[in-house]
Amino acid sequence: MSPHSDPAASAPASRRRRGFTLAELLVTLTIMGLLLMGVVPFFVSNFQYLYSGEQKLLINSDIRDLTNEMVETARASNYFVLYESFYSQSLGGSTVRRDLNGNGTVNLADRLQAGQQGSFVVFVYYNDPYYDSRLYDSDPTNNPSLMTVTVERIVGYWIAPNRIYSGETAIYTFDTNDYRSGSATTWQAPWGQTFPVVLSGATTVESILPAASGSWAKNAKFPIIVNDLEGLTTNKLYFENFQNRSVLVRAKILHGYQAKRVTNTYNFTITPRG
Repeated sequence: MSPHSDPAASAPASRRRRGFTLAELLVTLTIMGLLLMGVVPFFVSNFQYLYSGEQKLLINSDIRDLTNEMVETARASNYFVLYESFYSQSLGGSTVRRDLNGNGTVNLADRLQAGQQGSFVVFVYYNDPYYDSRLYDSDPTNNPSLMTVTVERIVGYWIAPNRIYSGETAIYTFDTNDYRSGSATTWQAPWGQTFPVVLSGATTVESILPAASGSWAKNAKFPIIVNDLEGLTTNKLYFENFQNRSVLVRAKILHGYQAKRVTNTYNFTITPRG
């Protein structure tokens, strides 16, 4: 052996390398586990907060869109008519329908009066912007049989199952202004009615509404304003007739998915100029 050689250098490689002991591994894993226990909940909580905030922003956007549209529609209209439902369906745990008295015909008797709640409201526009529908007669249902007036536009909002997302309830709308033909004064609505319409004799607003059926309620021609919502009136519906002058809108908008529901409520009043 050379006098300058190192005995350790000639030792086998397995003897020169030293691994972690079991105790060292356990200590390391314990420390890492404690760190993860503190960090993971922080990230989970942060992700949940961000998700909830994003969904609430979407809800607020829905509320603004719905409020602005309905308020603008109401202010430009002459009066409103409220029905229990667009068609026969289950809402809020009970059956609701447009034919409220069940006599097989939708007419004046099916209009909801002060304090009553429904899920289908229609705003009516006359050719005379200052015409007051309450001048028909003393009947609170505003029977139009005593006068002749021209209806130039009707706009409706109603609740029905979402035609796109199963298990959700949506708010739909129709506006006869959306179905104008080439003429500036007449147009064909998708349910076959030509406007303007002269109401006289036994003719009423009910005769110019879309058919009271589920297929029409969810028809692709009618846009959806809000995808998922729940009613908050006494009967878990959405609209309330306030003193035959205004419509109270009370509902809760939902966003997210079944496991993560984010909600917010809204209440506002809309009043036709008539």
